[in-house]
Amino acid sequence: MKFKYDAVMTNVMCKFKISITLLLSMFISAAIAQQAASEEKVIELKEIVVTSQHGEQQLLDIPASITVVSAKTLESAYVSDMEQLSGFVSGLNVLVQSAGRPNLVIRGLTSDEVSPTAQPRVSVYLNHVPISRATMAVTELYDMERIEVMKGPQGTLFGRGSQAGAISFITKKPTGRFGGYVTAGGGNYGMTHFEGALNTPVTKEISARVAGIYSYRDGYVKNTSGGTLNDKNTLGGRFSLSYNPQNSNFKADLTVNYQKDNNAGTAFMSKILPNDKGETDIFKYEATLDKDKEFYNKREVFGTILNARYYTNDKNYFSSITSYFNNSADSRFDGDGSAAPAIDMEERGRANQFMQELRYNFSYGNRFTGIAGASFWRENVNHTYTFRPGEQYMAAMMMQFFMPELIPPDYQLFVNGKPNPLSSLIVPGHLLGLPSDMELPLPSYHVEDNYTEAVNSAYDLFFDASYQIIPKIAFTAGVRGTYETFSIINRARFVDGERSTLGMMSGRFPNFFFKPVDNPEREETFLALTWRAGLKYDLDNRSNVYTGYSRGRRPNVLQYDSEGKYEVIEPETLHSFDAGYRIISQGFMFDASLYYQLYRNFQSWKWEGMDYLQENVDKATSYGVELSGRYLLNDYLNVFGNYAYAYTAFDDKDSAGKPQLNAGNSFRLTPRNSFLLGFNAGINVSNNIRIVLTPTYSWKSHFFFEDANDAGIEQNAYGLLNANLSLHFKRQGLTASLFGNNLTGEKYLIGAGNMGAMFGVPTFVPGAPRMTGVKLIWKFNT
Repeated sequence: MKFKYDAVMTNVMCKFKISITLLLSMFISAAIAQQAASEEKVIELKEIVVTSQHGEQQLLDIPASITVVSAKTLESAYVSDMEQLSGFVSGLNVLVQSAGRPNLVIRGLTSDEVSPTAQPRVSVYLNHVPISRATMAVTELYDMERIEVMKGPQGTLFGRGSQAGAISFITKKPTGRFGGYVTAGGGNYGMTHFEGALNTPVTKEISARVAGIYSYRDGYVKNTSGGTLNDKNTLGGRFSLSYNPQNSNFKADLTVNYQKDNNAGTAFMSKILPNDKGETDIFKYEATLDKDKEFYNKREVFGTILNARYYTNDKNYFSSITSYFNNSADSRFDGDGSAAPAIDMEERGRANQFMQELRYNFSYGNRFTGIAGASFWRENVNHTYTFRPGEQYMAAMMMQFFMPELIPPDYQLFVNGKPNPLSSLIVPGHLLGLPSDMELPLPSYHVEDNYTEAVNSAYDLFFDASYQIIPKIAFTAGVRGTYETFSIINRARFVDGERSTLGMMSGRFPNFFFKPVDNPEREETFLALTWRAGLKYDLDNRSNVYTGYSRGRRPNVLQYDSEGKYEVIEPETLHSFDAGYRIISQGFMFDASLYYQLYRNFQSWKWEGMDYLQENVDKATSYGVELSGRYLLNDYLNVFGNYAYAYTAFDDKDSAGKPQLNAGNSFRLTPRNSFLLGFNAGINVSNNIRIVLTPTYSWKSHFFFEDANDAGIEQNAYGLLNANLSLHFKRQGLTASLFGNNLTGEKYLIGAGNMGAMFGVPTFVPGAPRMTGVKLIWKFNT
């Protein structure tokens, strides 16, 4: 039934694609005609409120590069995940191989949490609370008020983990009015989607809101060994409570958030080792991974947030934010991307964090506004990696690619599409420092693991304020001081099966990958300062220019390598210079920003031997341009778009004048050019019925998946066409939509290299093919 349904939907969407060109001309022509026939109107963009700085402010008051994506934009363009969201924000790139391992990139910087002490470069906030660790950062985009993306160092305002920028999710708060919405949808690949929210007053002073989501989709990659890969199976819920008495200075909001992902494994696919049909074309979306093994990506996140405020007057108040989050993320994957049971890996992560912030928001005479406060943050994180190498197959791969002289001349790794193990007596003794006439067996079953736990904490004091020097000029400055403590323990062990023969070659016997160790706890403390300063000049009451400097910092990293050696990586610092122009006027909004950034002790990563390690490259430079705009021509046509140019490169020489690693290379996951174009075109069929078409086209130029810029581990330029066609019944509050993502069936990657690259067999994760579906939304009393 699934294949019949997919065939029907494919046929429908082919007709839908063909109709888009005709619809575009029809909608635009109708919009122009209706504008000419109507009385001339002045169309104003709604005031855009942001909360990234000093409480609630208008976007024009912010002297920094920031993009706000509203709930209306999310709905009209059917933005259902963070990859789609990135297209609406210049300078943001998001690639998600799995919910527990997203790549969030702002202005060329992404995070590599190799060690549990490593902190992200891009902060993710939910209602002003950090959920930045990778295993918590991907949240479902439902019942959102807006999403604010701040670009450039945000350490003064947001603290740790925001060296490159911050993504702030603001969910809808309860109000005193009964209402809500219900959404149901379906599509190809067995897509099923339910979403909804209910808002209700409890008393005159208390309001509640309950929201939830269930989103399911079969995997778009077939595993010929059984099942599918790269699917989606998410359940989420959110409960919010607001205490807002009319005659009291005290207000409070409580949010309880839960999300569970129970997904199949990631489709790590090899372009060298064929599937059981002899194919190496990953864009045929068929993989043959190890038989009789369950591959999965499971994640569970639970958190509570209490925000209490006491107002001394309308513009001055004290606030307390208390939060606790815990999460688990488990995955199992086939590291070689083939039927050969060579690299069988599991990763298990656990984390919990507590944050308490006390803040004073002040405003004196409408000229001096700002915040002052203190916070405490603590997290406990542990990672466990379990490795089950099939050494008869792993030895075959390693020797074929790195030591071919040791392989029999007629040896083939795959025969008739099936993996061919080496003989159980294949390793000559002289390779292991033993007599040359000895040969040792290769075990078929071996289990080892590596466990690392960290406790990270920070005490912060911060101050940030703006002063209106004269009516048109305002000066903003801020500073944050941090005292942080990291502690880490590590142990590795041989768990089960036979002792590793290859471990004699790697020097980690009886293990192959992780040398058995039991490292004692190590603890380090650090002091840090981040700061910013800037000027804003109001050209008039609808436009301004601004310039600023900010210092970002990524903290030290404590780590152990696969031999159990301890290392402390120096903190990465970023000096960022920004300038921009912003105008919001009569249906028109335009934002332009320039930036220039200098890095010291740049924290990159590399495969060294059999280690995936963080290291300091030292110097790097980046600069770029970001543009975004929106224009409401009339009630019937709204065009929007953005563009980003990003030059990123590791300097040729380090601070000592010596050649450095990755010299001249581009930062990973960073296209030089990217843009999005789209519009909303609507016509009124009657007083009650309106049809709206929202197509978007996003494009990214070539980029690499690793800082080493290895050939083949890269993505060529590509573009994605998405569209949403909606029929609105105004009086009934109903909207019926037909949507499609990647309508042209573009072939692109969301991951490349990965663990297999270390053994000569890099793996690749294909992006989603054409996704289509329908949805029905009913909004009541809204």
